[in-house]
Amino acid sequence: MDAATWLNLLAILISVSAVVASMWFGARQVRTARHANHLPAFTELLAEFRKPQMHEQYVYVCSELRQRHSPDGGLRGLPPQAKTAVYNIAYFFQTLASLYAVGVIDETTAALMVRGRPAKVWAAIEPFVERERQYPDVDPHLLSLLEAFARISSTFDGPTPGQLLEARHRRTRTRTRIRIRLPYRPR
Repeated sequence: MDAATWLNLLAILISVSAVVASMWFGARQVRTARHANHLPAFTELLAEFRKPQMHEQYVYVCSELRQRHSPDGGLRGLPPQAKTAVYNIAYFFQTLASLYAVGVIDETTAALMVRGRPAKVWAAIEPFVERERQYPDVDPHLLSLLEAFARISSTFDGPTPGQLLEARHRRTRTRTRIRIRLPYRPR
């Protein structure tokens, strides 16, 4: 092969590499933008999780709901305050499960945030939901994401919060940082 052929092959190789790199960076940018669009929803969920009312409703649903009310009437048979507590708590965890299901957050993030709480909520409301699903005007998949997420969260055996923080701390300490020091110039 002569020099002109080699030069043409090199030019083609560089062009193909540029196209592949552009495609890779473009796909990465799309993925980043997609996650950025979901960030406000996740932030709002975290804000909701910090509210005392949410935790009071969680305790009520998990500890008192089945003692005070019969599941015979389903969710619609509950008095207004109980129904509000159940829907607030159930749909909070359903929303978290939705973010996990569509890939906005990973399993560790989802389960670490709430641990076994979805399983406790589902255990408390399951007979009410099962009865509610029997009504002809109700979707038979009512709260099914919560139901599935409860199974996942009950078997989550991932790292503890302390283990995650320690791992992050070790990675940060071992990372070499290059610092550029500019000469100080008073103005």
